[in-house]
Amino acid sequence: MGTARFAVLGILIAIFQASASVAVEEPTCTPGFETDLLIFKVARTLLRKGLRLGRVGFTDCTDRTRFLFRSDDSRFSLQTDGILSVNRPVALHEGHLDFFIHSWDSQGRKMTVPVKVLHHGHHHEHHHVGHHGDHHQNVEHHHGANHGDHHGNHHQNVEHHHGDHRHHQHQHHLTEVDSANSTESATEPQVPVIHFPKSGDGLRRRKRGGIPDLAVVENDRGPYPLKVAQIRSNEDEVKKIHYSITGPGADQPPVGLFTMDRDSGILYVTQPLDREQVAKYNFQVHAVAEGAGNAEEPMDIVVNVIDQNDNKPVFTQDTFLGEVPEASTNGFEVITVTATDADAPNSDNSDIRYSILSQDPLLPTDFLFVINPVTGVIRVNAGGLDREKYPEYTLVVQAADMVGEGLTGTSKVILTVTDSNDNAPEFTQISSATEPQVPVIHFPKSGDGLRRRKRDWVIPDLTVVENDRGPYPLKVSQIRSNEDKVKKIHYSITGPGADQPPVGLFTMDRDSGILYVTQPLDREQVAKYNFQAHAVAEGAGNAEEPMDIVVNVIDQNDNKPVFSQDTFLGEVPEASQNGFEVITVTATDADAPNSDNSDIRYRILRQDPLLPSDFLFVINPVTGVIRVNAGGLDREKYPKYTLEVQAADMVGEGLTGTSKVILTVTDSNDNAPIFSHNSYQATVAENKVDALVITMSVTDGDEPLSPAWNAKFKIIDGDSGGFFNVTTGSNKQEGIITTVKGLDFEKAKVHTLLVVVENDIPFATPLPTSTATVVVNVQDVNEAPVFDPKQKIVSKREDLAIDSDVVQYTASDPDTERKQKVMYKIISDPAGWLNVAKDTGLIKVKSLMDRESHFVKDNRYTALIGAYDSDEVPATGTGTLIIQLEDVNDNAPIIEERLIKVCNKEPAPQLLTVTDKDGPGFAAPYAVFLHGMTKANWTAKMNDTRTGIILNLNTKLDIGYYNVVLRVADNQGLEQDNTFQAKVCDCTGKDFVCKGRTAGGPGLSTVLGILGGILLLLMLVLLLLLLIRRRRVEKKEPLLQDNDIRDNIYYYDEEGGGEDDQDYDLSVLHRGLDNRPEVFRNDVVPNFMPAPQYRPRPANPEDIGNFIDDNLKAADNDPTAPPYDSLLVFDYEGGGSDAGSLSSLNSSSSGDQDYDCLNEWGPRFKKLADMYGGGDDDML
Repeated sequence: MGTARFAVLGILIAIFQASASVAVEEPTCTPGFETDLLIFKVARTLLRKGLRLGRVGFTDCTDRTRFLFRSDDSRFSLQTDGILSVNRPVALHEGHLDFFIHSWDSQGRKMTVPVKVLHHGHHHEHHHVGHHGDHHQNVEHHHGANHGDHHGNHHQNVEHHHGDHRHHQHQHHLTEVDSANSTESATEPQVPVIHFPKSGDGLRRRKRGGIPDLAVVENDRGPYPLKVAQIRSNEDEVKKIHYSITGPGADQPPVGLFTMDRDSGILYVTQPLDREQVAKYNFQVHAVAEGAGNAEEPMDIVVNVIDQNDNKPVFTQDTFLGEVPEASTNGFEVITVTATDADAPNSDNSDIRYSILSQDPLLPTDFLFVINPVTGVIRVNAGGLDREKYPEYTLVVQAADMVGEGLTGTSKVILTVTDSNDNAPEFTQISSATEPQVPVIHFPKSGDGLRRRKRDWVIPDLTVVENDRGPYPLKVSQIRSNEDKVKKIHYSITGPGADQPPVGLFTMDRDSGILYVTQPLDREQVAKYNFQAHAVAEGAGNAEEPMDIVVNVIDQNDNKPVFSQDTFLGEVPEASQNGFEVITVTATDADAPNSDNSDIRYRILRQDPLLPSDFLFVINPVTGVIRVNAGGLDREKYPKYTLEVQAADMVGEGLTGTSKVILTVTDSNDNAPIFSHNSYQATVAENKVDALVITMSVTDGDEPLSPAWNAKFKIIDGDSGGFFNVTTGSNKQEGIITTVKGLDFEKAKVHTLLVVVENDIPFATPLPTSTATVVVNVQDVNEAPVFDPKQKIVSKREDLAIDSDVVQYTASDPDTERKQKVMYKIISDPAGWLNVAKDTGLIKVKSLMDRESHFVKDNRYTALIGAYDSDEVPATGTGTLIIQLEDVNDNAPIIEERLIKVCNKEPAPQLLTVTDKDGPGFAAPYAVFLHGMTKANWTAKMNDTRTGIILNLNTKLDIGYYNVVLRVADNQGLEQDNTFQAKVCDCTGKDFVCKGRTAGGPGLSTVLGILGGILLLLMLVLLLLLLIRRRRVEKKEPLLQDNDIRDNIYYYDEEGGGEDDQDYDLSVLHRGLDNRPEVFRNDVVPNFMPAPQYRPRPANPEDIGNFIDDNLKAADNDPTAPPYDSLLVFDYEGGGSDAGSLSSLNSSSSGDQDYDCLNEWGPRFKKLADMYGGGDDDML
């Protein structure tokens, strides 16, 4: 019994000791900040530089007490012991300020805690303190120039990349820290007492020596009037002094702003001042002794208004628009925003700093852009711009005065992502990964037998490091079944890598369940294996359901970077500035992406040649962008550079690969074109357009036919009237000046042009431009006289008498220096109505004008008058004379109808149309009168509008044609008889149908008689012709017998042209007018001579005689009717003949000539034989 008690007591003691040991076991340490949120309370809203806020607690579970801290807000800094202090003045405009503090534990893991700096009077809620607030700030930090050492055979250019800020949400563990009360005491400045300066020379005006300026802070809250200063006179000890002020702000506008107590001399300001309106006031103080006049000379007082930060920055635009190429690299300048502040310049009140408040969208990163806080330049801060995914970004930019801590203003910046060749590789930060321990995996328990279950638990993946050196087989893991305690379990695996290709890569011990890998793995071939593990009870079948096993192959850095090209080719302009992007090299690494094994960094190992500088190029270690790093590129000296570039993984510290970059230096515009001559002379005739003035040549030292060599010219002076144009010739090295408008010798005899030459592209470096002076002399030419005005309009009556003056239309000769005489002539006078005086230009009436003529259009008659000068080759100018013809009543009205048809039974009225060629004032209303026999058979009256005649037949007439005579008068009484025919038919009313013979005309018998007479007359004519013909055919005795020898003419039908061997020049027979070109043939219709006006056929048959006589006279005097006056020129037959004169022929009187032979030549020469042969005739 006792033994049992001791046993129980021992068990209880053991249990108690175990529980006690558990109770006193030290808690597990977790690296990180002591709390999830830090709050530092301050007593004032403006924090001065150097203010210590408190200490930040942090542990990494080691013995370390000092750590590296970093604040998101550069205005706060932390020491290694965790002391948080203010770097520069901070204003808590909203009563609080939020930011983050970061630190790292012993494993390099980043820890972050949110911080809130809170003014005592500001309310806050703990569950909202995990955010940055409403914005983030991307600020570009400017570092001094890094003069890197040259290590070995390579140099490096490194760009610093900040990691992403991860915002954590904390809802517990709040720590509040009261900062030291460091409020500075502020003492109100003493109001100065200013004494009038002493003087021993009476009240003489004194210079304003060392009297200090007064100062008043703008927008002071008062109370008002506010005391500024006190003015004292040394005489107030012995006299009663009265003080006053005069000047702007006192008794001048703004009146009453400053006042002074009359007895004490205290100066007051009566209302708040505004420095932005008036920054300084100047007035005078007066001290007057009571009853004794001025006690002191007036003293000048200056009051300066002290600026307060009462104006927030204002952006120059509400919205800025810009573009950013999607392939932009870090540091690419996108756009510049600017803001202004109306406060005092060169002070903190107007010292602006810029920051980015928000970015939309926040993809692919929320710090995609960064802004220079001083200049406002926005640059790309990270890669990942993709136009197809995010075509536009909207940034909200803030400008804050007080060096970024004061009043703020905001603006939007909308950036459009433009398309680029965006096939460059992307680089991302690599997060550290810890290799997991090899696990022991148990088959999951199940209470439902061996039924297939969903894999709703998490079975950890196994891992095997690739290229492991063994020894092999290498243990990977052990598989255990819970049934192995009561049964003999056999283990096996199936699937790829086990019993499927690659077969036997993984094996499992049948008894222990240990999984082995039999040879080294290669992640680049297979990164993951999936197979199943089986547990079978000996003699009882499956003890467990098959379990899925995943083996991940852990990457090792076994692949070096490989450049995409063995040799990269690029070009760099010789005038490239520092930072000019030349080419981008790219390399890839087959190792696991997003790990250090494939994180590549670039560097330049070697540059050839090393002139003019061995650091001529620099490479971005992350992007591979090669840029120009120094000046001195010269294509003529060093046309090509070869760079050896290295790519190294493990963030630049691992395996390496190299490639060559061959850069060809291309020509830049670093040579200005130069004129071959400094000055040129040219002469151009006046009035010529598009005339070539001169061709100027230039030389250029750049590469021929390149944009840097091609010249372009510009006239920069001397052509204010725009008379000239300069173009570039086809060889691109010539400037061709031509005239755009005609030059005027009388206005300017010389034009002096200043021409400058440049290239198609701007100069790469500042270069002086070459200029040339072109002196253009204007050559005088004979110019035609000019009418003033060009078109002259006069108004004249159409019945203006012959030889009456129309107008004097004169022209002036622009060639004033020639002093030529101007003469006049008619060029075009279609109707022949005008004459012009040759010397005076006085135009007179030559023949009566007629407004109703077809030469007159819209009451206007147009003639062309010529003016020509007295030069040897006269120049003729023309002027247009338009005569506005005033209508007169010179045309009687006429009836348009020539024939009417009317029935003789119940005839219908006939409406006759009356017209008048005269204008409306001399036309309707008309009047009509019956005349002669017309009165007996017809009645006529005017219609209601008195523009037509209503004619009625009032007597039944026989059918036939009747002449009707009506006298029609216009409204001025000018009348004329009009005759027309009326055809009367046997019909009724308006149904006009003619039938039967025509009454009033000749009867049938009369017609037959007339036809018989005509036939008789024809028969007599035929008989007469027969008698005449018969008399002609009677044989008559000829006057001369056929054998009568007389001078007869015999015609032979011979038209031969002479012997074939004769060659006559017949062209001399055709030298008529062709040989006399000065003769003008006028046997053609004269185009410019006026034709006379023919009188129209009258309506009254009684006027037919006058009509014929008038038109006959007009035809006789018509110069445009044939036959025309012609100069007849006979053919020119030469200037003489080689033959002698016929007077040299004479008859011989010697009697020796024998003419008897003439008798032998036949009867045709018988008469000659009788005359010269002698014989019987000589004896007579």
